[in-house]
Amino acid sequence: MLITRGDENNSISSVPNRTHNRFVQGVAFCGTRGLPAGYGGFETAVDEISRRFVDAGYSCDVFCRHSTGESDASTHQGRNLVYVAGSSSSKLDTFISSIQTGYYLWRNRKRYSHVYWFNNANLPGILMTRLARIPMTVNTDGLEWRRAKWSWPFKAYYYLSSMIICLACGSVVSDSRALQDFYRRRFLKRTSFIPYGFPALTAVSHTRQQEILKSLDLDEGRYFLQVTRIEPDNLPLEIVKAFVGSRLGRQGFKMVSVGYKDATEYARRLIAYDGSFGVQIRNACYDKDTLYTLRKNCFCYVHGNSVGGTNPALLEAMACCPRILALDCDFSHEVLGSTGMYFDRANIEESFLSVATSNISANAMLNRVASSYQWDAVAESYMRLANGDLAIYTPQAVPVNTQYREPVQPAKEEELQRAVEHLLEEV
Repeated sequence: MLITRGDENNSISSVPNRTHNRFVQGVAFCGTRGLPAGYGGFETAVDEISRRFVDAGYSCDVFCRHSTGESDASTHQGRNLVYVAGSSSSKLDTFISSIQTGYYLWRNRKRYSHVYWFNNANLPGILMTRLARIPMTVNTDGLEWRRAKWSWPFKAYYYLSSMIICLACGSVVSDSRALQDFYRRRFLKRTSFIPYGFPALTAVSHTRQQEILKSLDLDEGRYFLQVTRIEPDNLPLEIVKAFVGSRLGRQGFKMVSVGYKDATEYARRLIAYDGSFGVQIRNACYDKDTLYTLRKNCFCYVHGNSVGGTNPALLEAMACCPRILALDCDFSHEVLGSTGMYFDRANIEESFLSVATSNISANAMLNRVASSYQWDAVAESYMRLANGDLAIYTPQAVPVNTQYREPVQPAKEEELQRAVEHLLEEV
């Protein structure tokens, strides 16, 4: 078992805390691929939260995996990086890594006053932490057993893990109210509500945006966008099919689906549409300038995630996109409220056409996400749990800078409306 640790003598100066907590010996963030964050919501959450822990005077270890193939830096912006070997099998990587992490925590149990685990699939490591009697908090993730990609043994494991964690762990976090309600009803478990924060906005110059759009063969305000993992629960294939059925491609509009990575059977069915009917299937992208440009210049962002809690991609879309069309489910309504539009799986095609007549304010979306989803408040809630207090997530009233929000050009609106009217006349 390969386990290495970053510079243990790395000193972190104590700074005034933003909350009423006392200084703790050390905290660990476990269960993700680690830092630098470049994979998904959990990695971003650990980055944002642990960075604020360091600012508040905590000593932080973040567990990483050699199996990701990233560099073996010993520290990252004040946080010590601890590496476990992981597994070459993507399906077993989380399971094996959790055992290796749990073993390290057991051997070094006097070093930590609190451990944060992310994702119930890390059950072995979570139970080892429990046996080591280290205080801990578990962020449950979404309803993973509902994902179509998993076989029944994996679904059973995810479900049983969630049930066992509810029985064995005192401090459990749900990242949405809907998920919190589900755990209370299904597992009779009261969890702490702590969502994610909305991303810091890094503006990209207009010239650079135009360069990116040109390289992708896209025109401002002339395409629909989805950025997601290519998995059945996120509906990328169904959304592409609906766009093709709407015939908006015949009017010069495009559908851009970003996230292709693994050649699964579902992904192969999706990639078959690439280059036809106005559809573009793009590889997974982590370049911030490109993602910002795609979101900011789309006509509408389409969100199809169905099994998660608060989805980071939806928060990012609310901060950048002019309008959002989201799957009609509890998780989407909780985040978007009345600032978005919704579609049912059975009528996605009709929803594409109805977007043209919607009356949605982009600034209303930005104000909602900025006032309700704040990383500072998220980190303070996790700090409270480390001190044995209630999380009490309390976002602050903040002024929202909307200067980067350029008004949607009326010509773009009228263009799509004319296209829809033309299509309806053909029916």
